[in-house]
Amino acid sequence: MPEYIPVIGMEVHVELKTASKMFCSCKNDPDEHEPNKNICEICTAQPGTLPVPNKKAIEWTVKIGKALGCTIRNLSKFDRKHYFYPDLPKGYQISQYDEPIAEHGKMTLAFVLEDNLRDTAEIGITRAHLEEDTAKLLHDDNGSTLVDFNRAGTPLVEIVTDPDFMSGAEAKLYCQELRTLLRALDVSDADMEKGHMRCEANISVQEAGTFEIVDGVVKPLEGHTLNAKVELKNLNSFKAVERGVAYEIKRQTTLIEQGESWVQQTRGWNDEKGETVLQRIKENAADYRYFPEPDIPPFHPLSLAGHISLPELPQATRARFHAEYGLSYADARFLTEDKQWVNFTEHVMSELFAWLHALPEVQGDSDDIVEQKRNKVARLASGWITSKLMGILNEKQSTLADVEFSAENFAELIALIYTGRVNATNAHKILLIMVGLDRDKDPTHIMEEKGWGQVSDEGQLGDVVDRIIADNPTQVNEFKSGKEVTIKFLIGMCMRATEGSADPEVIEKLLREKLSS
Repeated sequence: MPEYIPVIGMEVHVELKTASKMFCSCKNDPDEHEPNKNICEICTAQPGTLPVPNKKAIEWTVKIGKALGCTIRNLSKFDRKHYFYPDLPKGYQISQYDEPIAEHGKMTLAFVLEDNLRDTAEIGITRAHLEEDTAKLLHDDNGSTLVDFNRAGTPLVEIVTDPDFMSGAEAKLYCQELRTLLRALDVSDADMEKGHMRCEANISVQEAGTFEIVDGVVKPLEGHTLNAKVELKNLNSFKAVERGVAYEIKRQTTLIEQGESWVQQTRGWNDEKGETVLQRIKENAADYRYFPEPDIPPFHPLSLAGHISLPELPQATRARFHAEYGLSYADARFLTEDKQWVNFTEHVMSELFAWLHALPEVQGDSDDIVEQKRNKVARLASGWITSKLMGILNEKQSTLADVEFSAENFAELIALIYTGRVNATNAHKILLIMVGLDRDKDPTHIMEEKGWGQVSDEGQLGDVVDRIIADNPTQVNEFKSGKEVTIKFLIGMCMRATEGSADPEVIEKLLREKLSS
């Protein structure tokens, strides 16, 4: 057992994308660039105004809780959390304290991490509660700070875990899985760069044999005291989560080894310097002076749970992609990170399987052979989606929604590749045209128009091979003297001469026959 053990829990705040704000009818658009455009008397806390809860936000919090395997409370309420900061218009935040909407859930993680201490872990979800977001502080070049209230009152779900993580890498994977889940539920865009999803880590390094974790709570063993917890903020990317947690573990371990202690505190992550910096001494719950929100009566979230259905969740989709399509776990994970790609992949596979089963040569095959062919065409399609199509879109800084592109046409391109009517080189050129705007997207039409169909006729390719042999006597002699690798150069020259349209297997066969005669 290691001498020092990091105890890590995560708190993630998620902005819900409801049409209106949490307690008023203002448009919910925290990304609005014009300052103080979507505001009213309620979200700016004018005297005499009263909050009215957003029912959709409560329903979506119940939905998140169900997806995380939480117990949905029969009775819940809002509370006032008091602190004074310029971004908090009321001087308190309407949040939830002791009766959250959802609690006691879990998320199972599978780690494919080098040198990780474990392969899987069950992360306890302590609670998921609903609150309102704060305003945003803007700092100008003159050293002044301005307040933009567009974000004030945005519905915000806080998801708190048990201290079940053992490293920064595990915390990072959890945040990635949570983002994938939220997008699948269609309750948030969960874009960390835009602040839709904000991650914080609670970290305390403890000496082995001095503590135990009971029901998600870290407790000291008799005769021992716990080292203080550090809350780490400003983790605005998944990479920052991993690096920030790793740095704080190392910092606290060094302090222990030097015989030093520290108080409970909040620290920020400085990404440029790669270190944490002290922000303030951390408040306890008593410092916030929680008490029930007097203007909003208690409510019954459990009564909503029965009417809320869940879509297939990402982990189940991955398992199905692996079982039904024969995809690797890596490809299945990659394709299920975004709901748009899940739908696209499903549509492509449906088109391909319908086409495959209609082929006369497949209809007489046994079930085992058909299954092999299904897996082969599915793996071909997933490889082209993840490596070729996504690569082209990334280069164009576009998404699937930005281009006029159909799953049917992509499936048709995969069918052309699968049947050998077009080789990989020309298929990639066809795909580039298909992704381009204002162009003909039908792959067969593009192939025929450009003359990029794969040529397998030995008589047609024989003249090309003869010409390449005549033009490259040095390489021909090297191959004949036993330098086998030279055949690749000659194949490449033939492919260039045919602009990639030749069947490379036929080219290699002809080259070997002619060079051995």
